[in-house]
Amino acid sequence: MIALLSTIISCVVNPSVPSISPNHGLPTPQPPYMTLDEDVVEGKRIVIIGDVHGCYDELQEMLDLTGARRNDTVVLFVGDLVNKGPKSKEVVNLVRSMKNAQSVRGNHDEAVLREYANREKDSNHVLRDKYEWITASDKSERDFLTNLPYTITVPSRNILIVHAGLVPGKQLLQQKTQDMVTMRNAFFTDYFDGNGWQGTSSGDVGYPWASLWTGPHHVYFGHDAKRKLQLYDYATGLDTGCVYGGCLTAAVLDPNVNVPVEFVTVNAQAIYRQK
Repeated sequence: MIALLSTIISCVVNPSVPSISPNHGLPTPQPPYMTLDEDVVEGKRIVIIGDVHGCYDELQEMLDLTGARRNDTVVLFVGDLVNKGPKSKEVVNLVRSMKNAQSVRGNHDEAVLREYANREKDSNHVLRDKYEWITASDKSERDFLTNLPYTITVPSRNILIVHAGLVPGKQLLQQKTQDMVTMRNAFFTDYFDGNGWQGTSSGDVGYPWASLWTGPHHVYFGHDAKRKLQLYDYATGLDTGCVYGGCLTAAVLDPNVNVPVEFVTVNAQAIYRQK
């Protein structure tokens, strides 16, 4: 996968990155945190696309509307490329084929990796409907999902991509991998009896983490379709529930800016999954 993207993407692994603990014993992506060098994005547009969830036809329309296949454009996905929608395999291979694209790892991408592992351990393992598509998948598609990083940082544009969220007040290397793929809210615990701000996958405990985020990076994320498009000073949420009959949303950033110059939406062609 990295070789496929090497023409436009430089993956930098900080030697000071500690050994991270992946969710559920899944393989650690290599690199776990990706950095896009300045020469990769210099003078280029950046198109950041929300949760696709197998909505292949809507993704194709989005790529056309945003001119995402242009040579002067870098495309970044906020994760959850797969599951729930009708064409997960097709989405994976479309994103793999795009030499100017990369995605972070989402909780549904991880769920698929767990199902691959379960099938290896038990040949009689029964897949739920939303995972049936992996029976037709090959190792290259699995490897692609395995190596989706937890974050993508673009230092020259001061932006960071993560699937679910980041705990306010913590440096990137202090973040838990589970929070990065599942959190929606943050709640405060006493510094003496707890650890200050903590992440939670619940949307009912605490506050939307993005409302508390004060930088330094502007964070683009997905995962939280219930809240739809989220616009905060230092964070933008792009999951607008395409798979639930909503729409697929992209933020388009012109060269040398870190906030969207426009949002582009594509309406879902169907309600593929009930909330």
